[in-house]
Parts: sequence; C-alpha cells; structure tokens
Amino acid sequence: MNDFFDSRVRTDDVADTQAWLQEQYGRVDVLAERASIAEHAVGDAAFALRHLTWDCRAEIVYEADRFYFATSNPGFSWTIGSESGDYSVEPGIVQPGRELIGRPIDTTVQLVAFDAEWLSETARTIYGDETLVARFSGTGPVSRRLGEYWLATLRWSLTQVPLLAEPLVRAHVRRALAAATLEAFPLVGDARERRASALEQATIYTAATSWIDDHASLPVTVDDAARAVGTSATGLRRAFAANGQLASSPEEYLSAARLSAAHADLLDADAGYASVAEVAARWGFADPDAFVRSYVEVYRVAPQRTLER
Repeated sequence: MNDFFDSRVRTDDVADTQAWLQEQYGRVDVLAERASIAEHAVGDAAFALRHLTWDCRAEIVYEADRFYFATSNPGFSWTIGSESGDYSVEPGIVQPGRELIGRPIDTTVQLVAFDAEWLSETARTIYGDETLVARFSGTGPVSRRLGEYWLATLRWSLTQVPLLAEPLVRAHVRRALAAATLEAFPLVGDARERRASALEQATIYTAATSWIDDHASLPVTVDDAARAVGTSATGLRRAFAANGQLASSPEEYLSAARLSAAHADLLDADAGYASVAEVAARWGFADPDAFVRSYVEVYRVAPQRTLER
C-alpha cells in the first residue's frame, strides 16, 4: 500500500485561513483583518516535510500527536510548558502529548514530522537497543554544531522533495533525517553508550562488507560472513539495518556483490567463448532467468547486450 502524499493549500480569506488552521493544528486565533496561509506537505505515514508560509499574525495552541522538529525565519516564537524560544534562533522539538503555544507573525516555517513509534523503531535499529523509546530531554539541539548539522541535513532533504514519490529516495531521506535528528537533539538515555553501540555496529558492517566482497565468488552464506567478523547472523543483520545505505541486509549485499562481479566479467568476456548462463553460474546464480531480471533491474540493459557490446 502506497501511503505517499504530496499536498498543497493556499488561502487568502481570513475565515478560510482560520478554519483550515484549526482543522490542521488545533486551537488557532488569527489576529488580523487580512490573512493568508500556504502549506506544502510531502511524506508518508512515518514522516513528513512541511513548508508553511504565514502572511498574518496568529496564536496557535497545539497538542502534538507526533514528533515535530521546526526551524523558521524570524517571527515564530513559542512556549512549551515553562520553556520558550524562537524557531529562528535555533531549531526545536514538539513532542507527542506536549502542548505548544506558537505565535507566528509573517514568517516561513519548515517542519519535519515523525510518527512516534517509527522514530522509536529507527532509534532501536541505529543504536542496537531493543528497549529504547524515543523521548527527548530538552526542546533544542544538544549543541550549536549539532544544530547546524541537523539544519544542513534538512536543507539537503528539501532538495530531494521532487523525488520523494520514489520509495527508495523517500526511505533514504527519511532515514537520513531520523539519524540526524536522533544525534542532534537530546535523546533520553546514555549518549556514550548509544554511540559505542552504533560504533560497534558500524565496525561489524564495514568488516562484513569487506569480507563479502573478497569471498563473493565462493559458495559462502550469511552465516559464514557473521562467523568471519565475530558476530551472530542476527547481529550481522542488525548492523546492516543500522548502516546499510546500498543494502539493508547481508543477503541483499551478497547478491549485489555477486551481480556486480558478474557485470565486470561480462564486460571482460569474449562473446565467442562465454555465455550469460556460464557467467551467472560462476557467480552463484543458479537460475539464469532470475539473473537476467536482476541484471536488467540494476543495469537497465540485458546481460547479453553487455556481453556482445
């Protein structure tokens, strides 16, 4: 099921502005005789990027049902409990169940929204902690440097908006934003322990990909790779889930490594002495038809064409 959405709204009528804002964001009072609002929202059930332009003065009272991370031009002050600030000074968090009082005045706001359970699941994968629940101990970034890192990731993500209808692009952007968010904002728990766990998984991932690259021509399995790098098959899959940008599982990486090696062989082979089936079998593809399908999906050309180039 495709839950992707890409929606836009713009209204210059005060009553319509008020009604739409209340529908989207709870209690809102537009404090102007003339007002307009525009929003572009793109994402899916797990996350969304929202760009809002407020050409008015308003007061919002909003109880969040998911995580929101916001930055703005000058003109958006906020209060959450006893804390207050301005999203133009530093990016900030609104956590599920917390009430935000926002006061936008002729400003533009960028929002990243995450489903709470999805963000927790992602944090568990990244840090290797099955008990972790995403919750933050403050309303702003851990440091100015990490705040700038998060803003840079957001700016890059916005350049990908035209491509977000593609599931793989969307997954990559969603994961990059989540990883930046979990590092930049004060996630509850021991940060040193989380980083040690993440470093261990990254080390396992790097060692495993190197071993698989070196042994892809042999009849090796994921269990062999796990033993070679000193972990279990479960641990290896966790490391790939946390770090794999090109492949999210060791099985997928092994298949991709063999496909890449077969491609290189086809480029080097003489069509008068080799066949696609022979090259496929050499790299562990027992079903020639399945090899052709996988090859075409990656290289956009039939392997026979590569062999005969």
